[in-house]
Amino acid sequence: MSHLPQLRASLVEAAGRQSFAPASRRAARAPSPPGRWRSRKWRRVALNLALGLAGTTLGLSAAGVFKRGTPVGPEVPPSPSAFEGVAIPHTVKLLPLRAADPGGGPPWGMRVLQTTRGLTCVQIGRVDFGTVGVLGKDGSFANDGRFHPLSDNFLQTPFGCAPTDAHGKGFLNAFLQDTPASGIAGRGCRVADELSPRPARANTCPRRDLRDVFYGLLGPDAVSVTHLTASGAQERTPTIGTEGAYLVVLPHATKGCLVPAAPRRYPKLCQVGFQGDTGGPGVPAGAISSVTYRDGHTCHVPAPGSRASLLEACPPVGFVAPRVSTPSPKQLATRISVQKIPARSYCAARHGEGVTPCGARVPSGFRRLTGGWPSLLVRISFVSRIAIPDSRSFYEFNLEMPHSATCTTGGTGGPTNSDIAAGQRVSTNMFVPYRCPGVVKGTVSYVPLVGPATSMPVAGLPGQGRAVLVGRFNFSVP
Repeated sequence: MSHLPQLRASLVEAAGRQSFAPASRRAARAPSPPGRWRSRKWRRVALNLALGLAGTTLGLSAAGVFKRGTPVGPEVPPSPSAFEGVAIPHTVKLLPLRAADPGGGPPWGMRVLQTTRGLTCVQIGRVDFGTVGVLGKDGSFANDGRFHPLSDNFLQTPFGCAPTDAHGKGFLNAFLQDTPASGIAGRGCRVADELSPRPARANTCPRRDLRDVFYGLLGPDAVSVTHLTASGAQERTPTIGTEGAYLVVLPHATKGCLVPAAPRRYPKLCQVGFQGDTGGPGVPAGAISSVTYRDGHTCHVPAPGSRASLLEACPPVGFVAPRVSTPSPKQLATRISVQKIPARSYCAARHGEGVTPCGARVPSGFRRLTGGWPSLLVRISFVSRIAIPDSRSFYEFNLEMPHSATCTTGGTGGPTNSDIAAGQRVSTNMFVPYRCPGVVKGTVSYVPLVGPATSMPVAGLPGQGRAVLVGRFNFSVP
């Protein structure tokens, strides 16, 4: 990632916007005065310069081979009070950050926004038409060869959000492995590796079209990152804006500890921690080797595969925690209800978190759950005594199973992921295997976020404060 690709992308982008004007509009224009002619001449010069810098493949792609296609929207209509929430329009902005794709074509870029649930989110993809989107290739959009812009509320990139601090900044870092060059994961071709079933050959992403994408927001105190390049060299690149944004796009790793199967192939050389990235505030091991901050100090990131890489390095600098007060156990205390819902078969909502018993017919919008141990569905509910107005706090549910030779499950589950009003009934569904007969003990706790954290409400991740007990419950499994 160098200044040359950014200059090239900006020039191509400016010229490309002119080339996409409808033919009818171009034909209807009156003859241009001399000044207008010089402006057009300069645009032609800029386009020629950009094409010369870019080379044949990149120049043709960015200058107009990709026509504008249908936008990419979220699969589930977004809710302002659940999950990531809804983008706040005036916060949406495309950063002046560009990373060349190893195979050419429109550069990669980043758009940043804030949501109604107190999150700062980023959208990663290819840049054209002055916005970020994905390409109709690698099996996505039926390989229509068009550029599909991302809607503001397409927030389904894994680990793409983090709680916004008191100064309106988000801190997050993520590593997207084996991402198709189209710019979108989960649509189109599938990745075949040794850790997942191999898809049909026709649906397998060509290795040359896979990318390892590293991106993040390091905050206003970060000034540069040192990172790997496609050639394997190290390069220092300034971060962008007060977000401290960076973006590195590399060809898919075929050797070393970044190969998905490496920890299994070389257990003594490659640890598995680098793959455990959850979009948290620390920088995971991978392409980034160090971060330099405004005060002159440099934080070094352990090499992937080392024992030190099992933990995230370079905690955020400059995070300002919002002023919140944690409720006491007395303020939170409430009665916990348990309802057993036995059934021979269960179905789960295709979109969302609903689970229901189902017989021979699968309800519309649901899919039958198969595999796993025969289990009992348990619905746990309570009335919340306080309001949870955004993503900076949540309830979590813990189960302690009976001890036996056949029962090896238990732990934490069911964190809430929506706004909750005081007096609202909160419920979650959990499965308990019948191979764990006996009395199951459980607790509900309130967890606040007191520092920089991931947007995923998972117990034990960075930024979480001490859990406060809401109530206890127990039930028996036959």
